[in-house]
Amino acid sequence: MLRFSLALLLLISTAGTRAQSTGYNSAAHWSNFSFQSVAARPDTAGDTCLVFVSNRHVMADSLRFVDESLDTAALKYFFLQKQQGKWNVYKASSLDEAMENLPARKDIVVYAEGMGKVFTANVERARLMSAQYNVNVVMFDYASINTTYKPAKNFRFARENARLSAAHYLSLLKELRRARMDNATWISGLKLSTFYHSMGNIILEKMITEHDISSINDTPFIDNLVINAACVPMKQHREWLEKVRFAKQVYIHYNHTDLQLKGAHLLTMKRQLGEKIPGKRRTAHAIYVNFHDIAGFRHSYFMNFPYIGYKLTPAMIRYFSRLFTGQDISPQEVTALLTTPGTGTGSM
Repeated sequence: MLRFSLALLLLISTAGTRAQSTGYNSAAHWSNFSFQSVAARPDTAGDTCLVFVSNRHVMADSLRFVDESLDTAALKYFFLQKQQGKWNVYKASSLDEAMENLPARKDIVVYAEGMGKVFTANVERARLMSAQYNVNVVMFDYASINTTYKPAKNFRFARENARLSAAHYLSLLKELRRARMDNATWISGLKLSTFYHSMGNIILEKMITEHDISSINDTPFIDNLVINAACVPMKQHREWLEKVRFAKQVYIHYNHTDLQLKGAHLLTMKRQLGEKIPGKRRTAHAIYVNFHDIAGFRHSYFMNFPYIGYKLTPAMIRYFSRLFTGQDISPQEVTALLTTPGTGTGSM
């Protein structure tokens, strides 16, 4: 009965995600996006600028110019610029071209989201991260929902697409490593972090376990690698994480009362990495951060979302600000940063 109840909670949650994505997928919402011609070039100024690296199908003449299915043939690069409430979307020929269009030099976060995001929903999440933490965001955008599917089918759809996206994500990391090694102007002197939320961690896990990462694993070109509320099996995470040599520091965020992960645990019959981590299965290769006392039952506790009543504490904002700007945070500093009167502790 407990398994059924928690699984039902997950399906209700994914149904809510589907409903939210349906709003982002409306014609009215898509009318705020304009896919520019090949000859068009971005202006020098914009309210907000983002870079997207996507493996969705592109249909340039459609209102919804990127769809809800994967194109495994090649990655696409987009530079997005918001002006007067409207998004102009420019197709770039490479990551370099897209990044060189960014008007401000800021530390960089490569962001992989979880289940339930159409292209426009990912734009909103990337915009929020950029604005709240003053970073340049590179969103790795993959098809994680089909708005015609029911929740259970979407759960399987998102997991499979995350797995299939691992090879493309490896290609993106190769480009980032090359840029770091070549000291490209858009990354020179800046910090680079990677952030994986929920099912976005499937991409990381499958990249390491099913693909040859030797081409990126010879030097730590990433400052902070952040595993947040991971919807991947906890078992054997130590084995694949200890293969990582391309990041200077690894952080694992968990919350043993995360309702969505409890539902995923019961649907898959596997404890999820974003749940409580037993001591014997930890790796010394990562810093584990417990968000239970300050996040409660929530799953997305890394940003303030305008449509969610829950707000991050000042302590959480300080922690994520340091994390996303590539600063090294020791286990002792993690505890200090996430401990404020009345909020509990973020101890390991």
